[in-house]
Amino acid sequence: MNATRQVIAHLEAMHPDRTDLGVCVATLKPTGGCMDRARAAQLLRADFHLVVLCTGGAGDQVVDLAVHHHEPGTLLWIRPGQVHERPPAVEGTAVCFTDTFLGSNEDMRTGPNSWRLDPDDFADVRAQLAVLTGEYTRFVFGPTGRHLLQGETMLRHVLLAFLLRVGQAEPLRPGQPSEMRPAARAFIELVEGSFASIHTVGQYAAALGYSAKTLTRASVESTGLTPKQVIDARLVLESRRLLTYSDISVSAVGRRLGFDDPANFCKFFTRATGMSPGAFRASRAADRPPAVRNGQQQV
Repeated sequence: MNATRQVIAHLEAMHPDRTDLGVCVATLKPTGGCMDRARAAQLLRADFHLVVLCTGGAGDQVVDLAVHHHEPGTLLWIRPGQVHERPPAVEGTAVCFTDTFLGSNEDMRTGPNSWRLDPDDFADVRAQLAVLTGEYTRFVFGPTGRHLLQGETMLRHVLLAFLLRVGQAEPLRPGQPSEMRPAARAFIELVEGSFASIHTVGQYAAALGYSAKTLTRASVESTGLTPKQVIDARLVLESRRLLTYSDISVSAVGRRLGFDDPANFCKFFTRATGMSPGAFRASRAADRPPAVRNGQQQV
């Protein structure tokens, strides 16, 4: 008997009420909205940002193999491409938005992912979110009026104010610095889209029109990491995702990441993590969803 195969669901940016709008603000709930577009999936990968402010209840959520604990006063920012579980059944507000809607505000696209807000920060962030929610509701669901003429511009500015206030709070874990040299930002964006096909610093430098020396200087000054470390870290992250969340063979994982020789992939992963791909997969077995442990999931 063939079991139904489950997938890591890809969620496209599709507004439930206004297909042309790149932002959505909604009360957090375990079902409904975008969750109904991936009922069979236990794991999601969205091509938009998801910011969750918890105001009631408690629960854990795995994002790229790291556990985030939701409780009143916590905030989680899931960025495009990250593999994550569905949000737990807690109370709060979810804000989804695309890079396109965010516009030219590059500094907002990278950074920390989680906060446990102190009382003052929590109050301020909630106040900013209330303004955003009110403006969003007025624009999307309110009667026709003059506010529709510049409604998206207004929403963009209010969203930015909310995100800026979040960024003023102390994060649980620091992320990439917001002030990045253009060469470093272009490099990181290219790595995100090409890590499975381009593995060397020289190839990235040539694709971007920089010398390897210039690229190295920009990367180290902006991120504290050499270009080789950035490339390897992205490969390791995707390796861990595939080894944890899928049942494809180790050699198939390597091929997906551009390693033609399985031995080279094993050497790379072992050197980077201190354990072989097989040992890592075995160590994460308890964290894999039941469907994956039964050999039923693909990515």
